[in-house]
Amino acid sequence: MKMLTMFLVICLLFTCAYAGAACAEESPKTCKLCGMDLADSPKSRMLIVYSDGTSIAVCSLHCAVEEMKQNKDKQVKSLMVADYLTGEMIDARTAAWVIGGDKMGVMTAVAKWAFARGEDAQNFVKEHGGNVAAFDEAMKAAADEAALEGGHPVHHHPGGQMLYNPAFGDDIYHTHPAGMWMFTYKHMYMNMGGLRAGSSNVDTHSVGYNDNSKPYNYMMIPTYMDMHMNMFMAMYGVTDNLTLMGMANYEVNDMQMLMDMGPRMPRMRYVTQPTMQTEGFGDTELRGLYKINKYLTGSLGLSIPTGCINQTDMMMGRVERAPYDMQLGSGTWDLKPALTYSALSDDAKWNWGAQAMYTYHTTKNSDDYSLGDSFKATSWLQRAFGPATTSLRLAYTDTGRISGQDSQILLSQNWAPTPDGDPRNYGGQRLDGLIGVNIVAGRLTFGVEGGMPLYQYLNGLQLKTQFVINTGIQVMF
Repeated sequence: MKMLTMFLVICLLFTCAYAGAACAEESPKTCKLCGMDLADSPKSRMLIVYSDGTSIAVCSLHCAVEEMKQNKDKQVKSLMVADYLTGEMIDARTAAWVIGGDKMGVMTAVAKWAFARGEDAQNFVKEHGGNVAAFDEAMKAAADEAALEGGHPVHHHPGGQMLYNPAFGDDIYHTHPAGMWMFTYKHMYMNMGGLRAGSSNVDTHSVGYNDNSKPYNYMMIPTYMDMHMNMFMAMYGVTDNLTLMGMANYEVNDMQMLMDMGPRMPRMRYVTQPTMQTEGFGDTELRGLYKINKYLTGSLGLSIPTGCINQTDMMMGRVERAPYDMQLGSGTWDLKPALTYSALSDDAKWNWGAQAMYTYHTTKNSDDYSLGDSFKATSWLQRAFGPATTSLRLAYTDTGRISGQDSQILLSQNWAPTPDGDPRNYGGQRLDGLIGVNIVAGRLTFGVEGGMPLYQYLNGLQLKTQFVINTGIQVMF
C-alpha cells in the first residue's frame, strides 16, 4: 500500500511539472531583476528601452533603478510605466507619481505609483494617503531605499514576507529568484506529557509491572518528554524556477520515567528515575524545488541517514540502548515528495495555501527496523500588517507503526520494559492548530509560532503531545 501511495505522489509531481513546462511559453514574462511574474504587478510594471535597441521589462520602479544602475554605461531611450488606474503604459518621466500611502507597493517598503493624470494622483492621495511627487523625486526615493537595503529588498515583493516565514514548524517549500541565497536557523520545541492510547488518556497508575490489576504491563513508565530540534537550512535559486535546499539539525531529547518493580516490592513502586537524555546531529536532507506555475511548487527531498540510531543511557541502573523515540535518526535513506499551493490576494495583504508531503522509508536500517511512513498536510492563512505578518495554521500528520524491531531495545518477542521500547506503540494521527507572527527588519526576518493538538489518536500506549513552540530567524541576499 505504501509503495502505491508513493508512486501516486511521484506521478502527481511529475505530471504537474510537465503541465507547467508545457504551458511555459504562454505564461507571463518575469522581471529581469527579481524573477517575479509581471502579471503579479500590473499596476507597477515598467519597460526600459536603451538606445542600442534592447528593451528590459521589470516589475517596479525599484527594479528599474537597479537595472539602470547595472547598465549605467547605456543610454536610456525611453522609460515606460503602467498607469495605476488603467494598467496602460505611459511615459514615466511625465507621469504624476505618488509616494507612500496605505496600498502595499511592489519590491518596496514605501509604495510608488504612477498616474497619467495629476488629478488621478490627487484623488488617490485623498483616499489612500501619500504624497504627489515628480518623477525625479520618485527615482531618488527608490534609489535611496535600494542603497539602504543593498539593492535587493527580497521581502518587499507581494507576499514575500509571508512565503519566507521562518517560524512555521513545517517548511513551506518555495522557490527563489536566480542567484538568491536564504539561510535559516529554526528552533522547534515539543512538550509531551501524560499517557494516551487511541483517543483516550491513560492514568499512570493504570501501568504496572507484573500486576494483573493493571491493563498495561511495563516496568518503566514515561511521564514527560522534551524535544528540542535546532535546524540549519540553506537555499539557493539556481534559476527562477529551480531552487536547491540543504538542511541539517541538532537534536536534544529529555525523558522522565517512573520505575515500578511490581506488587511484590511495594516500596519500589513508581520511583522517579534520573532523566534520560540523548543529543547529537540528526539526519540530513537535500531537496530540489521546481516552480510549476505561479501557484504550484513541486519538490523532492532525500533524507540521508546521518543521525545515530545506537544512542544509550542509564535505565534500571544499567546502560541500555535508548528507546526508538530517543534516537536521533531513521537509519534509512528516505524519499520526501511534496506539492505546495500558495496564492495571494490582489492587494498582497492576504496569503493562503496548502502543502502535502509524504515520507517513504525505502528499507529497514542496520538494526532491522524502519520508522513508519508518514503523510503530512498543512494549510495556512496569513495577513500582512506593514513589516509584520500574522498567521493561522492547521497541520495534520498520519504516521504508521514501526516495521521490524531493534533486538537491543525490545527484550523479547512479546514484552518491552517501557512502552516506547515496543514498536507497536508508535504512530497515529494528530491535528495541530497554531498561531504565529513574523517581522521583517531589512534583510532579516524573525518569527515565532505556537500551538497545540486539536485532536490526536495514538497507536498503542504513548506520551501525548501537549504543545509546540517554533522560533526562527533568516537572512536573504
